[in-house]
Amino acid sequence: MTVNSPPDELYEELFADVQLARIFPDSKTFPDCIPLRSPSDILASYRQIRDAPEFNLKTFVKNNFNEPESFNLVLDNDGQSWTIVEHCQALWSYLTRNAHLMTNDPSLLPVPNDFVVPGGRFREFYYWDSYFIMLGLKESDYVNLISNMVSNFAYLMRTHGHIPNGNRNYYLGRSQPPFFSFMVELLDSLLTDQ
Repeated sequence: MTVNSPPDELYEELFADVQLARIFPDSKTFPDCIPLRSPSDILASYRQIRDAPEFNLKTFVKNNFNEPESFNLVLDNDGQSWTIVEHCQALWSYLTRNAHLMTNDPSLLPVPNDFVVPGGRFREFYYWDSYFIMLGLKESDYVNLISNMVSNFAYLMRTHGHIPNGNRNYYLGRSQPPFFSFMVELLDSLLTDQ
């Protein structure tokens, strides 16, 4: 087991206990939490104190992990009415993640280029969602961002042998329908048109 192992392998019964206790409003938050010390130290501490009468699992998690950053959407339109196209244009910058700023997240698979996430709560991209996102980016003339995303998927294929469900280590064991060829075809059509 390595630090890059999925959270359920790193934290073993602690992971299961946290998920079953529903400490967080959804099952995705804990796997994305940032440990404040080594996973092995956290697990050892948990095993040592979990049976104490005064033990509180929620407090233990709060003392040993930081919750992932929340991206709250604030679109400033200066009180003007926006068309749906203008609203979508404004969303792209909100949904784009800088790959180089995402390095402190232990379960995130690093990629070389910026990418677009499917919604505000996400810090990772998903394979087939990205194709449909690229179709929207095409309508907004974000060819460079489409190119970056295609390069990220090629990078994942080179480094992991396939494109996982999303760029998280806990998604390495599964994928989604094969959309990479459609992504390449889309990018090629855009580059050919230029």
